[in-house]
Amino acid sequence: MPPKIKITKEEIMNVAIRMVREKGMDWLNARDLAKELDCSVHPIFRAFNSMEELKSAIYKMAEEIYNERMISAGEISEDGFLNMGLAYIDFAKNEKNLFKLLFMSDAFREQSIMDIAGNTEGDDEVVEMICQGTGLSIKGAKELYTGVWLTTHGVAAMIATNNCKFSDDENRRLLNNSFMGLMLKLKNEEEHL
Repeated sequence: MPPKIKITKEEIMNVAIRMVREKGMDWLNARDLAKELDCSVHPIFRAFNSMEELKSAIYKMAEEIYNERMISAGEISEDGFLNMGLAYIDFAKNEKNLFKLLFMSDAFREQSIMDIAGNTEGDDEVVEMICQGTGLSIKGAKELYTGVWLTTHGVAAMIATNNCKFSDDENRRLLNNSFMGLMLKLKNEEEHL
């Protein structure tokens, strides 16, 4: 009898993330995943105790993919914060299902709008970058981050759901105007405290 081919956890994850990228998390199930892996469901449940455990691992993998994109976007130039916003929109355009999984699910449920800045990996560095670039206090930088993120997220969500198509120039102008307008307002408030 020939030896059984062992399917690794890594192989399962790679096929599962590909399936989520193509169709979304709601379409991921053990039977279809096994079919893509050309095996029974047993290897999947040897590697993961349940589909929820697998989906949790997929969510973490999606976060890692997203974080890598944001980190590289922030390092490109002096316009790090703007580039991160544009990269966020680009992620929504090119990774629609991962974007929906990460940012259009229950992830922010019961969270204050002002708590958005500071809840994901790398936010402290972004807030510090904003402080250095604008002269705002940490509180002001967090408010600026949140305001611009809401604009950015709105555009990205519209793109991810195929509700609009903005050009890169339009996105850059919109984010830059949002940033500059809110920054000037916040600087004015801080000067008059």
